[in-house]
Amino acid sequence: MAKLSAPEKVKLAITPSWPILCVGLFLLALIIQNSDSVDRFFVTSYIRHTPRAEAQEIADTAHVPAGTATLDEKSDGTIFAADSGPPPSNPPPPPAPVIDEPSKDQDVVFKDDSQSAILAQQQKNEEEENANLRTDDDDDTAFVPSAGVQKLVELLRQATLEASGGEPVEFTEADRKAWDEQHPCRSRGELRSLYAERKHMKDVPINRQWNLVFSEYEKLHRTCTSRIGDLQRYFESKNTSSGCKFLVTEPHFGLGNKLFHTSSTLMLAILTQRVILIPKATSIPALFCEPFAGSSWGIDDAFHSLIKDGRKPSEQFFKQVDHDRTVARKAKGTLGNSLYASAMNDEWVGPEPRFWCNTEQKYMSSVTWLTVSGCTLFVHKLMAIDMFRRAMEDLFPQKIVVTYLLRSVLLPTDPAWERILHVNEVYLAGAQKQVGVQVRFFQEDEEYKLKNEQINKRITKCMWEHKILPEVCPANPHDKALADPKFADCNHKLTAEDHQNPKVLKVLIGSLFLGLHDHLNDIYLRHEMTTTKEAVGIIQLTHELIQGDGQEVDTQALVEIISLSMSDILLITPMSTFGGVIHAYGGLIPWFIEFGPEKDPAVVCERGKGIEPCYMGASQYYECKYDDAGQQKISDVVPYLQDCLAIDVGYGYKLNMIPEGYGMQMTPENSKDQDFSID
Repeated sequence: MAKLSAPEKVKLAITPSWPILCVGLFLLALIIQNSDSVDRFFVTSYIRHTPRAEAQEIADTAHVPAGTATLDEKSDGTIFAADSGPPPSNPPPPPAPVIDEPSKDQDVVFKDDSQSAILAQQQKNEEEENANLRTDDDDDTAFVPSAGVQKLVELLRQATLEASGGEPVEFTEADRKAWDEQHPCRSRGELRSLYAERKHMKDVPINRQWNLVFSEYEKLHRTCTSRIGDLQRYFESKNTSSGCKFLVTEPHFGLGNKLFHTSSTLMLAILTQRVILIPKATSIPALFCEPFAGSSWGIDDAFHSLIKDGRKPSEQFFKQVDHDRTVARKAKGTLGNSLYASAMNDEWVGPEPRFWCNTEQKYMSSVTWLTVSGCTLFVHKLMAIDMFRRAMEDLFPQKIVVTYLLRSVLLPTDPAWERILHVNEVYLAGAQKQVGVQVRFFQEDEEYKLKNEQINKRITKCMWEHKILPEVCPANPHDKALADPKFADCNHKLTAEDHQNPKVLKVLIGSLFLGLHDHLNDIYLRHEMTTTKEAVGIIQLTHELIQGDGQEVDTQALVEIISLSMSDILLITPMSTFGGVIHAYGGLIPWFIEFGPEKDPAVVCERGKGIEPCYMGASQYYECKYDDAGQQKISDVVPYLQDCLAIDVGYGYKLNMIPEGYGMQMTPENSKDQDFSID
C-alpha cells in the first residue's frame, strides 16, 4: 500500500465515499465574562432536569422583573413576527462594549453599561433566593453546582434576560404539554431505560451539572427564537437589538460525521451563549427530535443560502483582529459592528489554529452570526481554550462529554425510534449478553476482498482470548484438543434442562458486507455446543455493499447506531466516526480491531483508553501569538488531552507511518473510572 500523509489518512477515514475534502468552517463566539463575585451567584430551584429524559421539566427557576432593555418590538413581544411588515431599515446599534486592560493572569472582561440595571436586578433576585441553593435529587443527595457551572449558568441567565428585554418569555406547564403533543419524542423518556436493561453494563451516571446547564440553555434558545420571531428578516436587516447571537452548524458527509460535528458545535454554542441553528438539508432536523422545548433549531435552504451569501470568510475576521492588535496600537478587544456574520474557514481536520486562542475567542464575541462547517469531533479541544476550561471541567468531572451531548440533543424521532424498538424486541430481546461488532472497510469492495478473511480471524481470536464469546467445542470427539482444560465441559452434553432454559448470547454486526456474519455463523451453527454451554446467535440488519446517502440511509444508520450502542461489549473499526458515535451513545469503552499489517508479537485488538472518541488529526500545539499559550504543546497545559491510541489512528498502516501526536483524546486518569461493566 502506498505511503500516505497524515491528512490523507484522516480524509480516508472520514470521507471514504466522496472524492472531495471534508471542508470545516469552524468558529467560536461570545466572551465568557468574569462575574464581579461568584459568591453572589446561587443556582436556585434545580429540580432534577435531565434534558427531559428522566422527568418532566420544572417551572423556570429564575424570577426576573422587567428590565430596562429596549427592542424593536411588535405589540405581541416579537421583534419580527413572520407576518410583520419590513424591519427597520437602520436599527440602532447597541452601545459599544468597552474593555478593561487585563493583567497577565486575568481574562478580559467586557462590560456593557446598558445591561447594568437588568443585571443588578437579576443579581438581587438571585441573592434573595439563596435559601434554595440546595435541592434533592432521586437519591436524596444534596446537589450543589460547582463554581465553574455556577458561572456558566449565570452567563446563560444574563443572556436570556437581555434577550427577553427584562420580561421573561412565559413557558408554562400547559405550554410544555401542548408543545410535547405537537413534537412527540418517545426516545426522550425511553432511551435511558433501554440502556438500564443491559445485564453486564451499568449506564453512565446522571450528570446533574450538565442537566442544569442544558435547562438554562434551553431557556435562552426559546427566548431568542420567540422574541425575534422571523429569524430570516432579523438576519437580512443586520439587526442586533435583541442581544441574541447565533451559531449555524453545517455538518457534512456520513451520519457519524454529522453527529460528531453537531455535538461539538452544541457545546460551543452553550459556552458562548449562542443560539444553535442547523440547516434542514443536513437531515438532522428530520431524524432527531426538536431538542429545545418551545423552540426550533432547523432553518430552511433559502435562509441558509442567505447566511452563506452574507457571511465573510474567516480571513477577514483574523485580519481585523490583527489590525486592532497591531496597527491600531491600542487594542479595543472588539470588532464592534463591523462584522455581522462570519464563517470560520478551517482545514478539513478541524478548526484552524487560531481558533483555539483566548484572544481570538474574545473578539468573536462581537460577531452576531457565526457559521461552523465540518465533519469531525472537536469538542474535547475546547478545553484547551483557557476561558472555557473551568466550566467544562466542572461540567464533566468524569471526563465523559459526548455521551451526555448526544443523549440530550440528538434523540431519534418517533418513526426511527419505532424501528429501534422493533430491532430490540424481535432480534435482541432475551439475550443474556449482547455483543456489538462494527466493521468498516474504507475502500469498500476492493479492501473487503483483500482483508475480509484476515479481519474475521482477528475478530474471532479477540473475542475468544478476552472471553467476550465462548469458544466452540471440537466437533470430533477424538480430537486431541479436548485434553485442554478449557474444553473440560465439552464432555458433558447438553441436557433437556439446558434446552428449556437456554443461555443465549447475541452478536449484532454492523457492516456493509456479510463476511463476518457468515464467518461466525459457520462457526457457531456447525458445532454442537460451546465451552460454556451458551448458545450464540449472529444478527446483521443490512449489508448495503456501498455507503449511500439520503434521509432513508441516515435513518437506517441511526437505527443500527442505537441498536449497537445497547451492547454490553463493543468491537469497532479504528478511525471510524460511525463506530465512535456508537460507543459514545452507549457509554462504552470499545475494543479496537487491528486493521494493520501483521505484528510481532501478534496484536488482534486493543481496549480503548476511555469512553470518549478520538478527535482525528487534531494539532497538538497552540499557535497563539497574542496569548501566553504561545506555541506550547497542549498536553503540557491540559494533561488529560492526550494522543489517541496508535491502533485507533493507524487504520491499515505501520506504526512508523503515524506521525507523533496524531489525533487528540480526552482521557481519564484511570480507564477503570469509565468502565461501567458489571463483571
